[in-house]
Amino acid sequence: MNKPMKWILVIVLSSVAILIAAGITLYNVIDVNLNELNGKGTVVSTVESPGKRYVAEIRLIDENGNATTPIGQAVSITTQSTDQNQLKNETIYWEIHSDSELPKVNWLDEDTIEINRIKIDIDDEDTYYNWQNE
Repeated sequence: MNKPMKWILVIVLSSVAILIAAGITLYNVIDVNLNELNGKGTVVSTVESPGKRYVAEIRLIDENGNATTPIGQAVSITTQSTDQNQLKNETIYWEIHSDSELPKVNWLDEDTIEINRIKIDIDDEDTYYNWQNE
């Protein structure tokens, strides 16, 4: 292999390695678990459950001053009574690409909440909504 071909090969392989490293880093930055959002953001509204056992806090999350990412909408649940199932700012819903300014929140019963037409059982983490998983 001649010298110019070796340099081209080195440049191509280096570029590929840099792109792979950048992709992995970007994925780790963007892939956010809901529990990483617990307690973050500004509470703009609250909605109590029918039996007043829980309160849903509607939060706006704007950590970058809206410079690089849109404002996120999150809903977290906090238990208001002392019982076995204590929730403290447990994020159950996160959306950043929404048509509405604030999520529409409606309790269907004491343990089920509907947020922007998505039904969530607050006792079942499998029903929690993270826009990244859609």
